[in-house]
Amino acid sequence: MLRAIVIAGRKKSGKTKVIEGLVKELINRGYRVGTVKHVPKQGFTLDQSGTDTWRHAQAGSKTVVCISPDEVATLEKRKPDLGEILSSLRDLDFVILEGFGSVENLVKIMVARNEDEASELDDDFTVGFMGQGVGEKTVLEPDDFKAIADLVEQKALPPTAGLDCGDCGYGTCKEFVLAALAGKAPKNGCRPLFGRVLLTVDGRRVPLKIFMQDLIAGTIAGMLTSLKGAKGEEIKIEVIRHER
Repeated sequence: MLRAIVIAGRKKSGKTKVIEGLVKELINRGYRVGTVKHVPKQGFTLDQSGTDTWRHAQAGSKTVVCISPDEVATLEKRKPDLGEILSSLRDLDFVILEGFGSVENLVKIMVARNEDEASELDDDFTVGFMGQGVGEKTVLEPDDFKAIADLVEQKALPPTAGLDCGDCGYGTCKEFVLAALAGKAPKNGCRPLFGRVLLTVDGRRVPLKIFMQDLIAGTIAGMLTSLKGAKGEEIKIEVIRHER
């Protein structure tokens, strides 16, 4: 079950160093870990001007895949959707997000250099601080990676589908996340995200309400009962809307 945690703070506050140590500590504990970095600078690109892949993108290629002996890099020229990105990482145990301090419905640990910074960064989803904190929330040393990993294991939650559908028993995703943080709701209580049916359209995850999941699952299962060799627990169907 994928769980997410945000490490946020002001520029040059030491977020990346914290994430380096946290990633290593979680991996040492046997977890599969991924990271997501927020770069707010307009026009930023990981590609280098003048390279072949840069020229591909400049020519209009929407997706550029670069393959080397040791890695595969996919560059997509489009507006990002954080929920979709997190959904694509669902095979991991933890994903650590650097930045994203203003995003809602994700658990956060803030890196603060003084009390004023801590007060400015604090919000309903902040479960702890590194360096300086406010109120009664946990304050850890930025280099105490074991304690930071302990807090992440205790508090990190799976992302929500963002539908505000009420299938979890709460009126909004925010209410559910806050209830889960308080121990009043199960961590995997976002039923559209962890239900029976996974729908992707052009590679993008589309969350479904439970009613629609049950309808799709029941219809397909019923259709397959008469097909030889179609028995099993997991069913995968690829549908192409128009002939290619």
